[in-house]
Amino acid sequence: MSTPLPDAGWLAAFDEPAWLVDAAQLTLLQANPAAAVWLGQPLDQMVGRAADELLPSLEDAVFWADVRAGRPGRLVSDTELPRGDGQVAQIHRRIVPVAPQGEPAACYLVTLRDRSADSRVARERETLLAELRATLEATADGILVVDTAGRIRAFNRRFAAMWDLPAAVLTEQDDPAVLDWMRQSVLQPTDYQRRLDEIDGQLLLSATDTVPLLNGTLLERHTQPQWSAGRPIGRVYSFRPLHRGRAALPREEEAALSSGEDELTGWPNRSALLTCLDEAVIRARASGQSLTVLCVEYDRQALFAVDGNARARVMADLIEGLRAHLNGSQRVARLGAARFAILLPDASEARAAPLVQRLLDTARRSARGLLATAGVPLQIGMAVYPQSGLGAEDLLQHAEQALHRAQAQAGADAADPLAWLQVHQLTAQPLPDGRRQQRLERAVHEGLAHPAFRLHYQPRVDSHTGQVQAVEALLRWQDPEDGLLLPALFLPLAERAGLMGALDDWVMEHALRQAATWRAAGWVQSLTVNVSAAALCQPAYARRVAALLEATGWPARLLELDLQEAALQRDPETALYNLQALQRLGVRLVLDDWGTGDCSLGLLRRYPFHAVKLDRSLIRQVPRQAAENAMVQGLVSLARALGLQVLAEGVEHASQRQFVTQAGCDGWQGLLASAALEARACERGVLARAAALAQRVQAPPRAANE
Repeated sequence: MSTPLPDAGWLAAFDEPAWLVDAAQLTLLQANPAAAVWLGQPLDQMVGRAADELLPSLEDAVFWADVRAGRPGRLVSDTELPRGDGQVAQIHRRIVPVAPQGEPAACYLVTLRDRSADSRVARERETLLAELRATLEATADGILVVDTAGRIRAFNRRFAAMWDLPAAVLTEQDDPAVLDWMRQSVLQPTDYQRRLDEIDGQLLLSATDTVPLLNGTLLERHTQPQWSAGRPIGRVYSFRPLHRGRAALPREEEAALSSGEDELTGWPNRSALLTCLDEAVIRARASGQSLTVLCVEYDRQALFAVDGNARARVMADLIEGLRAHLNGSQRVARLGAARFAILLPDASEARAAPLVQRLLDTARRSARGLLATAGVPLQIGMAVYPQSGLGAEDLLQHAEQALHRAQAQAGADAADPLAWLQVHQLTAQPLPDGRRQQRLERAVHEGLAHPAFRLHYQPRVDSHTGQVQAVEALLRWQDPEDGLLLPALFLPLAERAGLMGALDDWVMEHALRQAATWRAAGWVQSLTVNVSAAALCQPAYARRVAALLEATGWPARLLELDLQEAALQRDPETALYNLQALQRLGVRLVLDDWGTGDCSLGLLRRYPFHAVKLDRSLIRQVPRQAAENAMVQGLVSLARALGLQVLAEGVEHASQRQFVTQAGCDGWQGLLASAALEARACERGVLARAAALAQRVQAPPRAANE
């Protein structure tokens, strides 16, 4: 008995296009009005048409060919098919047999669901999400998005870099590990968590505050609720590095930065370590001994792989292991979630080697040992005074640079234990290239408040009293690839790119603000700033200097400007106008690098200089070379005849200091007094020198028989 077919009313109940195909003849039996519209044919003309002609797709042709060959089945898929109006649509197509249970199919039901609108919405959503992801990655801020339950919904790579997260978190979802790492990375985790709880408790709160990190970075954190369909669905956090000179910090955060103690370990933080390192450098310079700084970091990826409940125990084991390896004279500080610094006073690279080897050996133990570091390797960077740097910040920075190289090498060849240690050495930098100039231009254009630029200060000493009479501000650039660069390696690039004016303005403003800070603390010294030809030849340069002096409250008489002869020759008239205006303000003007060019007497007479500074290439040869001795003495006599003071730079030995003093120089600077140091170290060194001078003056004379 044949199976009865569904009636036409049953088929008309379908909202989407639907038709029935005879299972024996594979021709159309019935269709609903929606099918007629889709196929673009009247219903009476569609009956009897071959099934494989109705939908022109290879998939349909194969299906009906299988049915014709006695291999019945069903077809459910999404595809693109043309409608009767010629437009291509995204459809969900179903072809299923229709038959009572247990009997062969009498017909096949074909239904089409037009999903073009859904597909279009999905594509638009994907496009919007892609654009959102691109926007998140393009922004300079670190972005973190969480839902109302505190689960992480999204973050960008900038956020991961700011918080020093391992690369794995970009692909693996481990919210507790990320949030725990953030708590481990802040200077005050208790206060940090308390503030987060306050924010989470106020669904509609928008707030801005600051977050000091262990690595010395100060982040500005802005948070606001995320809305959708008129209701809050989560919260967006944005982070950006905050330049401390741009805004005053809240009292509690300033106290956190200066407290000097890490809350988790009780060890010094970065700020306290730099203070200890300053003192150690001063002692090492006085004694002629070396000192070593180790920067140690346990592998972040391995720590993230540890189960969240065990991670705290592993970190505690790591900390206790470090304690066990150190003796009383060695200082350890916490610089990050899993990064530590070790200060080894009176230790050369060779004397530091046993401690380094013990740390590496312990980390390589397969069994659970003192550090419990099975699967948690470490890398070490080393910097040694004076080979790797002459100041606290330089040494710590160079140790961290060596650590980064060790991490990169360990990642490339983790089987080689020697790849876990790198030593930073000051070597000759390669000649500038186009890529470095591009990086410099980008750094300037992104904003000179960026920490890539910094000032170091070198004191100048009075030849007769030994007291410090001025400090010179010297620009440094932290190139992301080549590290900390001296001016000779990047100022020619800045000159070529037309950036000198912007750099000069930045140096002047920040040097004056630092000098004003020193003055407010009771330490007043003359300030020397170098001026380029690009700045001096701008008609408004003197007015800009006057405005900065007024804004900072720094006395013009305590500002010296060092100028080179080339700066006067580019545009002599504009230079003269600016120098005369600066002289009227009371600013002192110094001709720098004197004695190496063909500077004429007319130049010294025409421009209102107060002093000349002998070039270091002359001082380097005295008192060993008779020709240079005579030249220096002649230049001093000439300057004296013109009523100018004479200064010397590049003094590195006591014999050079004695010669320039006897020749009549009023002041000198160089490594014999101090290297160029960051502001805090310079201040400490100068104050230490003043205290030593005062002690010598107050000391009673020795008896003849002593």
